[in-house]
Amino acid sequence: MSTNSKIPDSLIEIMKNKILLLCTCTGIEVLTAIGVTLYLLYLGQPILALISSIVFAKLILFHFIMDYYDKQNSRKIFQNLSFKKT
Repeated sequence: MSTNSKIPDSLIEIMKNKILLLCTCTGIEVLTAIGVTLYLLYLGQPILALISSIVFAKLILFHFIMDYYDKQNSRKIFQNLSFKKT
């Protein structure tokens, strides 16, 4: 295949990663936070919308931090395993 055939593959990979992100726990929480906040604003409850936004923001931030540390830990484990084989 030509080099131009790589372009759709990379676009497909990017879209697959973005869709997979939306299916994770953090993605579902982001969508839920947006929905709850907008619904509370629709109901005319800006204080409750602000409170729910703050609570969801803390929860989502916690999940991003844990995901970051999990990836760092996975890299360290992989590096330790690769050094032991040699």
